[in-house]
Amino acid sequence: MDSICDHLKPASQRLLAAWLRLPRADGVPTRAAFDPCEIAGILPIISLIERVGPNEWRVRLAGTELERRWGRDLVGLSYAEVLSSQAVEVTHCEFDAICSQPCGSWSLRRLDLRSGRKLQTETLRLPLRGKTGEVTLILSCNGEVSPEVMHDFDKPREVVTVFEQEFFDIGAGTPPFQCVPAPSSRL
Repeated sequence: MDSICDHLKPASQRLLAAWLRLPRADGVPTRAAFDPCEIAGILPIISLIERVGPNEWRVRLAGTELERRWGRDLVGLSYAEVLSSQAVEVTHCEFDAICSQPCGSWSLRRLDLRSGRKLQTETLRLPLRGKTGEVTLILSCNGEVSPEVMHDFDKPREVVTVFEQEFFDIGAGTPPFQCVPAPSSRL
């Protein structure tokens, strides 16, 4: 986990630190153990994602900054309704691995906005156990790393690209695959 900590931005560091303080059953904390007040300063960029069926993931909670960035309410939407087909494929692969391994995930994403602005975000995702005790929830932090901060609504186009992603060990290992090809293998 040290390798991932070396390049986390402050918001992701705060989420990881709060998650690591939680009591864990078989390496993964429960949703009930997570107190959002522990990360009050970053709640605007936090979301909670839930598996509701095979290959179906829904936004259960979304911070105000995330909804402002997307220009709409995200709660209740499936990821297939929000992302481009490339990003959906990568994201579903990522979500499946986070919950089945279980493991954490870090990624960089690019959003192409209607204004022409290109926004880069860092995403940290960590598993949580739902009410049944199964790992069906993902706590996600999605902060902007682009130097220019956006203040007005500027809806993304459909093109959203995940250009770097890696899993990290939270105690149960990491999957033997990556959801995004390594940078050296891309043209």
